[in-house]
Amino acid sequence: MATCASCGTNNVEGTKFCVSCGATLAPTSAPAPESWRVSGDLNNQPPPANPYNQPPPAAGGDPYGQSAGYTPQTPPPSGYPPYNPGQSMTPQYQQTPTAGEPMHPIVPALVSFFFPGIGLLFVPNKAGLGIAIFAGTLAYAVVATILTFVAVGLCLFMVMPLINIAAAIHSWDEAAKNSNGQFQPILFK
Repeated sequence: MATCASCGTNNVEGTKFCVSCGATLAPTSAPAPESWRVSGDLNNQPPPANPYNQPPPAAGGDPYGQSAGYTPQTPPPSGYPPYNPGQSMTPQYQQTPTAGEPMHPIVPALVSFFFPGIGLLFVPNKAGLGIAIFAGTLAYAVVATILTFVAVGLCLFMVMPLINIAAAIHSWDEAAKNSNGQFQPILFK
């Protein structure tokens, strides 16, 4: 224990300031450098444990490997692969799509099912056809709404789901034709 010269409080050994008054404590003497050793001679110490089952050194040899002929031993291999900084960390099963890879036809088909013709905007060189189909569907819906007051309008509204299904199938087929044989068209070959 280190006693404070100002207030007389006992402080823990190694503390630089008093915990009671904050005064600087006199430095305590550090332990002797050799005090941790059981004996003063390293050669009388037992050799360290042999973790890798290496043969013991020859009689009269240096038990600590400090001689000129020392070669470091590698630890036994573990179940983990070695780390190579140059290798890619992307798993092999993960593939990123390339710019030239065609889009799956389900995307244009689903979009065209809900908004007839708009799915063709995802197919190269079919944007004009897609906009024309969408505009025609809107015109058909307007005419059907106006004619709702007559019995013919109700019949026209009953045909609307068929238009959506036909537009979805057409968008699938156009996207499949654009896939260079990767996907097959359903109806319009």
